[in-house]
Amino acid sequence: APTSPEISSQSKPTSSKTKKIKSKLSSKLAKSTKSSKGFKLSKPHKPAHMRKNIRKLLKEDQLEAGTKAAQQEEMERRKRLEQQRKEFPTQAPVLLDSQLAKTAALLAEVSHLVPVDQSDVICLDSSGEEDEKAESALPELAIRNDVIELSSGDEDALQISSESADEEADGATGSEESSGAHINDSLNMPDAQGRVLVNINHPPEEKDIYLAPQLARAVKSHQIGGIRFLYDNLIESLDRYNTSSGFGCILAHSMGLGKTLQVISFIDILLKNTEAHTVLAIVPVNTLQNWLTEFNLWLPPQDALPPDTDPMFVTGRTFKVHILNDEHKSTVARAKVVEEWSRDGGVLLMGYEMYRLLSMKKSFVMGKKRKTKKPAGPVIIDLDEEDRQQELMKGIEKAIARPGPDVVICDEGHRIKNYHASTSQALKNIRSRRRVVLTGYPLQNNLTEYWCMVDFVRPDFLGTRQEFSNMFERPILNGQCVDSTPQDVRLMRYRSHVLHSLLEGFVQRRGHDVLRGHLPSKEEFVILVRLSPIQKALYTEFMKRFREAGNSGWLSLNPLKAFCVCCKIWNHPDVLYEALKKENQTNEQDLDLDDITSSSNPRCPAPSSGLKAKSDSSYSKVNNSLPPLNVSQDRTNQVITYEWAKDIMSNYKTGVLENSAKMVLLFHLIEESVRRGDKILVFSQSLLTLTAIEDFLSKRPIPQSSACADGQNQNWVRNLNYYRLDGSTSASERERLINQFNDPENKTTWVFLLSTRAGCLGVNLIGASRVVVFDTSWNPCHDAQAVCRVYRYGQRKPCNIYRLVCDFTLEKKIYDRQISKQGMSDRVVDDLNPVLNFTRKEVESLLHFVEDEPEAEKVSDKSCENVEPVINQICRLYPNLITK
Repeated sequence: APTSPEISSQSKPTSSKTKKIKSKLSSKLAKSTKSSKGFKLSKPHKPAHMRKNIRKLLKEDQLEAGTKAAQQEEMERRKRLEQQRKEFPTQAPVLLDSQLAKTAALLAEVSHLVPVDQSDVICLDSSGEEDEKAESALPELAIRNDVIELSSGDEDALQISSESADEEADGATGSEESSGAHINDSLNMPDAQGRVLVNINHPPEEKDIYLAPQLARAVKSHQIGGIRFLYDNLIESLDRYNTSSGFGCILAHSMGLGKTLQVISFIDILLKNTEAHTVLAIVPVNTLQNWLTEFNLWLPPQDALPPDTDPMFVTGRTFKVHILNDEHKSTVARAKVVEEWSRDGGVLLMGYEMYRLLSMKKSFVMGKKRKTKKPAGPVIIDLDEEDRQQELMKGIEKAIARPGPDVVICDEGHRIKNYHASTSQALKNIRSRRRVVLTGYPLQNNLTEYWCMVDFVRPDFLGTRQEFSNMFERPILNGQCVDSTPQDVRLMRYRSHVLHSLLEGFVQRRGHDVLRGHLPSKEEFVILVRLSPIQKALYTEFMKRFREAGNSGWLSLNPLKAFCVCCKIWNHPDVLYEALKKENQTNEQDLDLDDITSSSNPRCPAPSSGLKAKSDSSYSKVNNSLPPLNVSQDRTNQVITYEWAKDIMSNYKTGVLENSAKMVLLFHLIEESVRRGDKILVFSQSLLTLTAIEDFLSKRPIPQSSACADGQNQNWVRNLNYYRLDGSTSASERERLINQFNDPENKTTWVFLLSTRAGCLGVNLIGASRVVVFDTSWNPCHDAQAVCRVYRYGQRKPCNIYRLVCDFTLEKKIYDRQISKQGMSDRVVDDLNPVLNFTRKEVESLLHFVEDEPEAEKVSDKSCENVEPVINQICRLYPNLITK
């Protein structure tokens, strides 16, 4: 019976209370106890990895009226689409002989996605395409039963996915990586004339709507599915567009699957065929230029095409694309762009921060405030000018927020993760219900963020924050704790499945499996590196001092700061030496991370969410900022101010490459890449490390390349032979560097140094085919995004990814933890195994961890025989530097 898991979750209230009392006693009486119970229960509130008692689970019929109405509307929409599918079935595309071969190859590719025993169910479902699996696969069952029926049958699938966490290399199988409507790619094909019909199954009185011919030639089958999915949610039918307020949706395609192209294709359909007038696209500021370039590439303005252009070959766009970037400094300039867009229609591109300022009627110039001397005389305020500014700001706010555009699109939509943030609030004020969120990581391991995104595209659909927490978040988290009961696990599976089925109609998830037939091979290598003698001395001393600081010290320390120090040690002692010279306290600006300075939760909840400094912060407070330094941290600050390193580094000589095995291996990889004619990206999250790499580059000659014989024995020169991009690079400079680096004619630039944070979002660097991830990030999604810069559409060479990780250190522990969780975080939208927070207990074990390094053994030649030649060379040349 469906209720059994819910009832059973409340079966042990007494034992839970006893645990709470015990935990309070143990925290008072034995703070430093190392026994397993005391270790777990050392906080007044239960730590995140322990199950929590849920006093009373809400039933579906106890939801608020708004939520019931929103869910009812979605059910009706899906029924209408199902009805259309039955009444106006679309024939499978009739293909020309030349296309049949391609299709056969594609079908062979996707055949492994269909489980043999369920193929009939899946076929039945996919013929409907725009419908949720539960409805179309089991039409004869009532909705309630069919969800439960599927749920109990789905337990095996969930079981498999949790067991396959170690099969990380290829990620999930296709069936796990894809979910939602329109995911049967055998039906997402052009017709015999090469046209792509968008409004399939439409009523006879509605015209056929086709993609522009140049887009039809370019889009891949999963992108056709994405465009049809957007059409079904935002337009549904030309008739309904005029009579209903529409719906929103989440396009959750992994990075590099071409979400931009899908949105551009959809906007063209929308503005040509409906009465929609304005589209607002809010995107990360560093991708603004890229969006504009893509619009001009795929849909050039009609007047830019030669007069004799055949409309059967290319059709231009009839709308304007406006852009609002940091070049528009004054309110007048900004108001002019917004007014033009609002009056003439079209698309307006702007960054999140700009949107936040304008929607809050802030008119100050973006960027750092310069310190100015106070004027000696009285300050004169021009009241007329003030009024004029206010009027302009009101006009802007009206156009972008109240009532706002006809359609709003949020790229990298996990930016809306903080419900209380002013950006989220301003976006929610937009009157239009036609809202699209694009994201490659829809659930960056946090169900609250997921709720924020869903609540933006479908207000009230999942209930209030508290209702969602009660019905889904708590039960799902409870099933994944160290002390979960079998009933907890059953309830988790049941609630995950109900949530998954609720969202399937408006969340479309596609994973990297769709790229397999379109891209060359990709291999990832993890090279485990030994510490050099000086690094070992520094690391051991740091960990010793850290432990000596005692609980009172480290408990209030932000672990990211300890991580910053360790990073400097294992990357290269020169980096630590620089910090020591500057005596920068914590020098936390070194890591180019939002995670340290942002006041809301970082994009993937970095350790801060599991490690509030104040011991009384409850597990449900999600958006706490990182704690400021306080009195109890004095002792720990001695560790962080590098006092401890002075003795060891008193006679230190800088500029010795061999002081870090990572650096030696990095330069071997760079030089081998250049010899083979391959460009290479180097990612580090530490800006000082990038500077150290630059110093070493400037002293070394460029090896002779197979692609280009001249320029031998000349040293590396910045902006000629290598580029650097970090958070301080301006948008225009960034665009120039990326375009030059990707230019196949550019035979002089071989290396691109990037900070993990600045270079991992929406940047296309397919000019390179090798990537070195120099240090492991706290945040697995940053590392994954770094890899996706090269492995995306347009890449023609096989890709090799090298991760350098220091063995027997904190870095190795963090990396191990990432890979055990990464499969889960990648598939979390599909079968909802959420949460990747660092619990306090885990950080305690991480930071109190010093492993004795065993004697150097020679890496066996056999293990390197069948690997990529460059790795093979490393194994032979540097057996003493690597452990695995």
